[in-house]
Amino acid sequence: MFKKSLILSILLILFSTNIGKAQAALLVLLLGDAVASENFYFSIKGGANYSDITGINDGSSKLGFNFGLAANIKLSDKFFVVAEFTPLSNKGVKSVSPLITGNLVIDSLLQNPSSASRNFNYIDIPVMLKYQVSKQFSIAAGPQISYLLSAVDYVEADIPGDDNLFYENNIKSQLNKFDYGLVVDLVYSLVEARGGKGINIHARYGLGLGDILKDNSGDALRNSVFQFAVSFPFILLEEEEEE
Repeated sequence: MFKKSLILSILLILFSTNIGKAQAALLVLLLGDAVASENFYFSIKGGANYSDITGINDGSSKLGFNFGLAANIKLSDKFFVVAEFTPLSNKGVKSVSPLITGNLVIDSLLQNPSSASRNFNYIDIPVMLKYQVSKQFSIAAGPQISYLLSAVDYVEADIPGDDNLFYENNIKSQLNKFDYGLVVDLVYSLVEARGGKGINIHARYGLGLGDILKDNSGDALRNSVFQFAVSFPFILLEEEEEE
């Protein structure tokens, strides 16, 4: 019991620090079974984000990636609390008008870009209440807080009589550091978790409730993300603990 508590403490400390993201993921992979039980277990989760920004007149959905860890706490046979830490969560939009750079020459050249994409990377921390509908299906929902790590406009413009202009504009200073929202997650258990083996398929939607743009005088701009992912839970059932 002491060994499990010690390992769990180390994992939680690393879980909460930005420096320890890779180490925490590695420890969950190596030691997931050691701290796992029916009432508490970790999961590793990764997949694709299909993101958009509501409130803009142009733009189309953009494909990105997500990867993170989750702590699963059993409250009863039907209810669980799921707290996730997702240090890789790509969001944004493509085919969008770039934000101004402040440089009159560059801004004039970028007025009619041939292509432009807005690329965000967030740390997402959702805390959800999960309801086990059946042995294979469950649904979860709850609030999410996100911290902006990077925000860049990548722009390509055709310059008459010259080569194409490729411009990278760091727009992080123009955006709010934190985003608050709600997520709904549908989960299908493809393989029943047992002894550190299991596969869950996730279909999730998350909507930001706050404006991502600072000092915005127009319509609020909000993150909108459909997420498809696979998670691998580490569960040690009671009968396996007794063996």
